[in-house]
Amino acid sequence: MKRYCSALIVALALLSAGCPGMGESGGTVTITDMLGRKVTMPRTIHRVLALHPIPTGLLAIMAPQAQVSVDSVFQRSLKTHGSLYTTDEYERLTHLPVTGVYFNGMSAEQILELHPDVVITMVGDSNIDREQQQTGIPFFAVSKAPTSSYETTIRLVGQIVGEQKRADEMADFWAKTVQSVEDTAAKASRHPTVMYVGKNANTLGVPGRNTVFGSSIDTAGGQNVGDQLPAAFASRESNTVSIEQVVRWNPDVIIASRAATREEIMTNPQWSTLRAVQAGHVYTPRAFAGLDGLQAVLGMVWVQGVLLQGDDSTAEAHLTPVMQSYYKLFYGHALTAEQIAEPAP
Repeated sequence: MKRYCSALIVALALLSAGCPGMGESGGTVTITDMLGRKVTMPRTIHRVLALHPIPTGLLAIMAPQAQVSVDSVFQRSLKTHGSLYTTDEYERLTHLPVTGVYFNGMSAEQILELHPDVVITMVGDSNIDREQQQTGIPFFAVSKAPTSSYETTIRLVGQIVGEQKRADEMADFWAKTVQSVEDTAAKASRHPTVMYVGKNANTLGVPGRNTVFGSSIDTAGGQNVGDQLPAAFASRESNTVSIEQVVRWNPDVIIASRAATREEIMTNPQWSTLRAVQAGHVYTPRAFAGLDGLQAVLGMVWVQGVLLQGDDSTAEAHLTPVMQSYYKLFYGHALTAEQIAEPAP
């Protein structure tokens, strides 16, 4: 159902943008963003600024000629993911101006200085209308949660920057992969409880149901323990809980965001009674197939492999061909064996 809702949003957006008299006016076009806002922007976009690493990453691979900046979170990720880009692409990205992100340090003055035709932010940007009013620049919201919504995000960014064919190829891959995961999960005989922890180095931080982490786990066939949190916490990616709550949940599987978090869990006596720890079912995603960001669909595939196989090496073998197809399509090249096996830092 989620996949069909995403497709409907895209269809409505394309209809409003592409039909004479329905969204077009002279040199402008009106597109409905993922908050349901009707955003009027120039028909031809020459300069785009993004306030989150997901649209920043999409601009880097779909419309580098229009990208006027990178955000600070994306800039930090280049230290570990810079090898995804050619030498020339890396040089270009590292020499672009660095902006804040919408949730921490966005500067209206800096945005104005960069003269973008449109600013792409996320649906979590609660100040989007005020920011648009302050700058006089159209602000457009996209989404990363649930994980299936990336399909719509990719298509809309492609539409904005005039790269619809490229975007459709990428979005189709995303949708096909999600559908495959859903089909496999529907046939599974068991659905283990799963706890994802460690975002922002918070070992007791658990994502809610309506996050990219929670939705990936549930779609893959697990039961995210964070689904049990009150509705007010459903969209938060890191809800701090007590160790007593973790013991009550006693999950079958724990996914630690990075190797250091896994090590802490496996050696801390407070975690030693947990079913997942005693069975050795505490895992760390791959560095190039995490549960967040543009690679989130790969993280979903990896999670399903771990849940159904109960073995990290088997999950990696299942993931590898999907990873290679993804990186060839999105970044234009395959990964090395070392990159495929590399755990999240």
